[in-house]
Order: sequence, then C-alpha cells, then structure tokens
Amino acid sequence: KKYKVRGLIDILSSYNFTIDENDPNDADVALDPELLGKVFENLLASFNPETATTARKATGSYYTPREIVNYMVDESLTAYLSNVIDSEANIRHLISYTDKPHQFTDSDVNTLIHSIDNVKILDPAVGSGAFPMGMLHKLVYILGRLDPDNSKWRELQRQKAIKDTEEAYKIGDKEERQKRLLDINEVFDDNASDYGRKLYLIENCIYGVDIQPIAVQIAKLRFFISLLVDQYINPKKENLGIRPLPNLETKFVAANTLIGIERPAQGLLRNREIDRKEAELKQVRERHFTARTPKTKQKCIEDDKKLRAEISELLKKDGFPAGTTEKLANWNPYDQNASADFFDPEWMFGITEGFDIVIGNPPYGILNKKQNKAESIIVSGEELEYFKNSKYYEPATGGMLNIFRLFILRSINLLGQNGVFSEIFPLAFMCDLSISRLRKHILDNNEIISIEAFPERDNPN
Repeated sequence: KKYKVRGLIDILSSYNFTIDENDPNDADVALDPELLGKVFENLLASFNPETATTARKATGSYYTPREIVNYMVDESLTAYLSNVIDSEANIRHLISYTDKPHQFTDSDVNTLIHSIDNVKILDPAVGSGAFPMGMLHKLVYILGRLDPDNSKWRELQRQKAIKDTEEAYKIGDKEERQKRLLDINEVFDDNASDYGRKLYLIENCIYGVDIQPIAVQIAKLRFFISLLVDQYINPKKENLGIRPLPNLETKFVAANTLIGIERPAQGLLRNREIDRKEAELKQVRERHFTARTPKTKQKCIEDDKKLRAEISELLKKDGFPAGTTEKLANWNPYDQNASADFFDPEWMFGITEGFDIVIGNPPYGILNKKQNKAESIIVSGEELEYFKNSKYYEPATGGMLNIFRLFILRSINLLGQNGVFSEIFPLAFMCDLSISRLRKHILDNNEIISIEAFPERDNPN
C-alpha cells in the first residue's frame, strides 16, 4: 500500500498554538508549548525498577508553576532595568499588561532597548526551559511597547552586524556583511513583528544549563516552537518561505553547573594569541547559530573542534593544568547526548564578566554517595571533594548538606557587577538553624530586594 505522508508544516498547521505561553491573559489554548514542561516533569517522576527511584529524586528537579515564573521574571527585569533608569514605578508600568502608553522619553527608550540587547540571562538548572521562556516572552512584550514598529530594534541589529564585520570590510571582503544585512531584512520583512525580537534575544541574551541532556533538548524544542508560530507562510516561496530554525547548541548546554574549572590566578585568555583564537571561536559559533545547510553546520563543527584544541594548547603553555585544558578541548557542544562534568561560562558561552540576571529553580536534595537514601542526590566522591574545596562550600554547611545551598552560592558567584539573582528557596531557609551560615553569607554580601512566600504545593522548594 502507498500512503500519503503529511509534511511537518501541514502537521503543525493543524494545531492552534498559544504564542505567548507565559502570558497570563491567554485564553484559547489548544496546544500550549508549556505542556513540554509538564511532559518533562512526568518523565522525571517515572519509576525506575532497577534503581528503585525516580529521575526526579535522583536529580532533585521540580517543575515550576507558571504564575511563580511570571512573578520572578517580572521582579528580575524590574531590578535590572531599574539599574539602567532609576524609575521603578515607570518600569513596573512598562512590564505590566496594559494598553496605556509607557511613560519614557525617546532618550530613555533608546537606553532601555540597548540595555535589553546587552542583557545576559542564565538559568543554571534550566529543566524544561520555563524561566528562559518566561524571560523571552516578557522581553518581547517590553520591546513591543517601546518600539512598536521594530525600527529601533532592527537598526540596532544592523549596526551590530556592520560593526562585527568591520574587520572583514577593511580587507575588501564585503560578502559577509552583505549576507548578514540581507538576512536581517528577511527576518523583519517576511515574518511577524515578534519573530525578529525573539530571534535576536535568543541569539544574544538568553542561556541555559542543565546536567540532563533531555532537559536541554526539551528547552530547545520549546524555543523552536516559539519561533515557528511567528513565521509567515508564503506558498510562492521555497519551503513556504519558512526560515530554518537557529541552532541552539551553544545557547543551552548540558553540563554540571556546580563544577567549575581550575585556572591560574591571572585569569583566562589573557594573551593576544588566545584572544584572537577565542574571537575566531565566537565567530564560528555565531555562524553555526544561523547555519542553514548540513554542509555549513558540519564545517562550523569541525572549525569549532580545531579551535578548541588550539586554544587548549595555548592555555596549557600559559599555566593551565593539563586536566583543565583537556576538559576544555574535549567539550563538544554539538554532542546532543553528552553532559559535561564542568561548567564555565567563558568557555561555553563567551561570557567573561558574569551574567546580569541568574534566575531559576535549583535542584533540591541531600548530597549522598549511597543510592538508597531517601530524597538524596547521588554524587561522586570527586564531586564531594570539589565542593569541599570550593569557595562556596563553607557557607553552605550546617546539618545535612543540601544541593540547593551550593546552587544558590554558585548562582551568586556567576553574577556580574550589579547582577540580579532570583531563585526559589525552601521555606526552611527563613528559620532553619542549620542554614544560618548561608543566610548570613547572603546578607553580608548581597542587597536583598525582596523575599516572597508561595504555597508549597507538591514542590519542597
């Protein structure tokens, strides 16, 4: 028998996707991308008879309800933008769902748009991507209010493309610049207004890490769907005018957030040759993000591997431990089934000065090397040894060592200057004597903007 196979576009067209999955005002929901988070939660809850445990228990992962995600996103962006323009009332009005016009001058609007373009946001335990997705949709909404016709956001992307290709232009190679400018025109001219907002926010601003490769894959799928729903269909064009989806391997990575790399006191990538190689690696990953053909993607992957090895050797000569340089060279962001046993934002994301916002729901569970202990996170002896030698171990001690304490301290450590930290704490954080060192450390080293309590539901956090 011969069967007629429906194309992917036809299949997707048969569903009514909710575009703003984190918009509390949505009503007509037929296929909500947020369901991917619920699927992920159910996968974690599946019982494994061989280990007599669940993936949720083994990793301490829990799905965060939408209303809590929305609240934390709003508060984080309010704090970040208030550092840019000192007008909290107007910023809260800007991020609220209202038809009333914003209260900012043209100069303020330009400042806010530039600050949004420059923001670096990390979820260190990304799970199914609820927090990065919440950030994406709220930033898209803000840009829509500040720049309804996308003229400012579009021009900003054009100027960045011109600046990035300036060196190539000086030596007479105009091809790369022209290609990027044409691509920007296509992004904004042939799709819904939000598509261009989303694409460049994803490329430049939003990052995620999770120790589980399946979590990273689900988070990326969520972002793919978010982009798909804002593409226009043109029957006269090849592939109906649908643009290839970006490659997100260097935006969402599978890695152990808690384990850093050992580096010399003078810092990473300090000499010019290493800086030059790092710049090349950054360009390769930018090309891979927008690569449209398997041939182009494969070339980027090969160039990435070559540059990682070259930088690794240069770092070894500069005093980096051999074990560290080997880890760096062997980390392959394009292996979708692997999880790195370390996390370094400079090596993996090119972030050298910390993140502006770190947000998420850290895993929860007692660190233990025995598999049969209730509510325990299974860690290796090597990991425990690393934690004990790390600078965020001592404030986390007291009673049974819970992994959420290490995540909180590591998250704060990943912040840049004036960075904003927003994560879910267990209610016990407020009064448990065993957490007194952690409370004191946070109070002594950070400005507390607010602490809110939410119903516990089925989440221990």
